[in-house]
Parts: sequence; structure tokens; C-alpha cells
Amino acid sequence: MNLFPRWLEHEARFDVLLRTYRERADHIMIGMNAFLLAVCVALAPWYGTWLAVLTVGVPTLILAFILGTRYAGTLITRLYMAAAFMVFTGLIIHQSEGMTEAHFAAFGLIGILLYYRDWRTIAMATLVIYLHHLILGYTQTLGVPVYVFDGPEFWTLFWVHVAYFLPFIAMMIYLSIWLRREAYQDQHVIEMAQDIMQGDLISDQQLPDDVRDAPLIQAVVQMKNRLLDLLRVMPVPAAVIRLDNETVVNTNEAWSTNMGLTAPGASVRDTLICSVPGTWEELVAELQSSPDRVLDKKEISLRLPNGQEGLFEVSVVLHEESQPVMAILTMEDITQRRRTEQTMQRLAFHDMLTDLPNRTRLLQVLEQGLRAWERDGQPLAVLLMDLDGFKPVNDTHGHDAGDEVLRVVAQRLRHAVQADDLVARLGGDEFVVVLQGYGNGEAAREVGQWLLEHMARTMELETAGITVQVGGSVGIAHVGQGARDVDDLLKQADVALYQAKGQGKGVVSVYDPSRAATG
Repeated sequence: MNLFPRWLEHEARFDVLLRTYRERADHIMIGMNAFLLAVCVALAPWYGTWLAVLTVGVPTLILAFILGTRYAGTLITRLYMAAAFMVFTGLIIHQSEGMTEAHFAAFGLIGILLYYRDWRTIAMATLVIYLHHLILGYTQTLGVPVYVFDGPEFWTLFWVHVAYFLPFIAMMIYLSIWLRREAYQDQHVIEMAQDIMQGDLISDQQLPDDVRDAPLIQAVVQMKNRLLDLLRVMPVPAAVIRLDNETVVNTNEAWSTNMGLTAPGASVRDTLICSVPGTWEELVAELQSSPDRVLDKKEISLRLPNGQEGLFEVSVVLHEESQPVMAILTMEDITQRRRTEQTMQRLAFHDMLTDLPNRTRLLQVLEQGLRAWERDGQPLAVLLMDLDGFKPVNDTHGHDAGDEVLRVVAQRLRHAVQADDLVARLGGDEFVVVLQGYGNGEAAREVGQWLLEHMARTMELETAGITVQVGGSVGIAHVGQGARDVDDLLKQADVALYQAKGQGKGVVSVYDPSRAATG
């Protein structure tokens, strides 16, 4: 007793998924019915059957059009289209006065019904054509002017037609069942592909058991699983975002670990990407204006859950070929990496003890200064300073005290010059001051003397708990005094420093090419 309801339920499962196929088929069948009516109209003048065409053919087409447009994809429409084909077959047989060749139309039209991928349409067509042959064929034997067979042996002809038609019908039903099964699988594949394009990688969990083992389904599932595995093992946090309603479709484990757990369907505005107002809107606008719809490694600042600011590298790919439009977003926290890079950059160009620019940075500045002199005539002075009295402090009170002296001297020199000037440490107790815009030796000498006075003030050493005083000597060189490169310029300053130290402590000496030549 439960067999029939279960059968209806089983068929209904296919009907839902294959409705798109069958809606297209209904529109095709309307055209086929119109073609069949045209054939009947063409035959009418030859056989004088206008009345049959108008009373049978025209209403059949009208009803096919109504059902095919208003109720496309429904079972009742499919069954009617199958019956209509056989009605037109019977009409053509009648118009040709039972000609045997006219019966062949049934075979071709039933073959067309395979497009529905529904064996029930084949069964309906078979039922209608058998009833037509039985009822109207018998009526023909009673002298009524209807034509089914072109001979008087009604029962013989009827059973011959039944026997001849049955194997063909069985084959068509078998094919329709297989076509339905394949279309059912194909539709699942299409839906899975659409889900994958929209970032849903778990849709196969809802697949019916009867299609899970299909080869095509298995291939798509394996492809989906590989994509899911790739997404999961990606070390960079990734999310698939639906743009029209700004919801998160899927995320990987790295996202959950680093960005917080985000459930599918959550609003993108509840995620870290929107922690700074306007960031998401700016990304989308820039993405949509990009010719290839790609943002590659854009750096943005976001606010972390702990309230601190973090630097992130964001890449976004827009997929407009799918509807709704999806964006694949990857976010990598590069805060620590940037800090490390900045630290390494600072270590490369700064002295670790005094935090002053080191020799490498000094050489860069001097190279730029020489090019500016050669190009624009911009003057520059180099003051090379050597401390007096540093060694006794270092030897007597230890390296910690000596290091503190160097740090204090560096701080005093930095505060004593202009912002455009450079104070660098060459190493040991040697410092260099680069003065921008000083082309006069005496003006630079005054600065050097003032620096020595500023540096010579007593200093309290916390490491040793003592008060010390150090002095220094300064040698000055200018661009435009024959220096061909940075090394020559530093050598000139070194010569001037040597001359200053030869004159005693606390002396400032300016390089003189004539004195250097005679010396």
C-alpha cells in the first residue's frame, strides 16, 4: 500500500532538481507543436481536412502554449505535451487516410520527448497513441469517416502496431531513465560548482546517497576536497566574502587562529578588517577600480582586539563571473616583520652604543653632499672630532663608564647642531659633524669651537658615581678644496685634526691645501 506514495516521492525528488531542464524542454515542445500544426495545415488542402485541423490541431496548440508558458516545468505540462504530440500524430494519420508511413511520426516524436528526461512522458504518449488506434480504429470499422489504418483488418493491424511499437517504447523508457539519472547528476555537479565558486566548500555533505558514488560527482568532490585542503593548509589567513550582502562565506584555520573565529554567514563588519572605519569600503572601491580586479599585498593599519594597532598585508581577488560576486581575501599580520625590518635597517645605519648614524650612513650623506656641490654648488663642511681625556676615564673606571661618556658626548653634540646637520660616530672616541651650507672656514671653525666648549662641561656618570670632564680636538674640511671623493674629504679632515692635536688640546684646525702640501 505504501509503494505508490514512495514512488511519487521518489519521482518528485528528481522533478525539483531537473525543473530547469524541463522548463527549457516545455518551450521547445511549444515550437514543435506549432511545427506539427503547420504540417497539418499543409496537408489540409490536399485531403480536404480543414475541419479536423481547426477543431483538433488549433486547440491542441493553444492549450500547449498556455501550459508551456504559465506552468513550465510541471508534470501536468509534460504529460500534456506528450499527449499533444500523439494527437498531432493521429491527426496526420487521419489526414493521410491511414497511410502506413504516417504512423512513423509517432516514433520520431517520442524520440523528441526524451529531452524531458522523464519516462512518464513516454508512457503517456504510448497510452494516448494506443487509445487512438484502439478507439478511433474501431470507430473506423463502423463506417465513421475517421482514418487510422489503410486496411479492413482492424484487430490484426492493431495488434501488429502494438507488438511493433512495444520494443521501441521499452527502449525509449530505458533511455529516458538513464538520461534522467545523468541529468540529475549533472545538475548536482552544476550546483556544487556554483557553491565552490561562491566559496561554499561543504555542500557535498548534503548530497543524496544515490549520487555520491557517481564518477562525475566523485571527480568534483575530489576537486573540492583538494581546494579545501589547500585553503586549510594556507599559512595566511583567508576568507571568502560575498559582496552584495557583505557576509563571510568561508574561512580557513589560519583565519580562525589569527583573526578570531568567524562563522559562515557572519557580517564582514564584525571582523578585524572593519576595526578601522572606512577600511573595507576603501578596499572594495580600489578593488573595483583595478583593471584586473586584484589588490596585491596592500598594507593597511587595523586595530587588534587588545586595542593596539597592527600592520597587515592584504590581498583581494574579485570574482565577478559568479553571481553573487565573491571576493577572496587574505590578510597577513606583518607588524612584527616590519618592526624587525626597521630594527635591522637602524642597526645597518646606526651605532648601537650611541644611536648616532654610523660610518655607513656618514658615507652616504657625504656622497650626496659631494654630488650636490658638483651639481648646484651647495657648500658643506666636515668636522672630525677626537676626544681628549677619554682614555684615562675608560682605563680607570672601566668600559661601562667609558660607554656612558660616549653616550653623553653623542647626546650633547646632537643637541648642539641644526636639524639638517649630521652627527655620526666613526668608532672609538671619534665623531664627525657634517654642517650643511657652511662654505666659510672661519664660520665652521666657530661652530667647532662652540661644540668643544659645549662638550667640555662636566658630566655625572651614574655607572661609576663620579664626575668627569673630557675635551677634544677638531679638524675641519670643506668641499671644493680638491677632494675628488668621500675618502679624500675625510682624509682632509683627518689631516686638519692631526694639525689641531699637534697644537695642543681643545684646538680647532681648518684644512689648508697649501699647508698640507708643504707638510
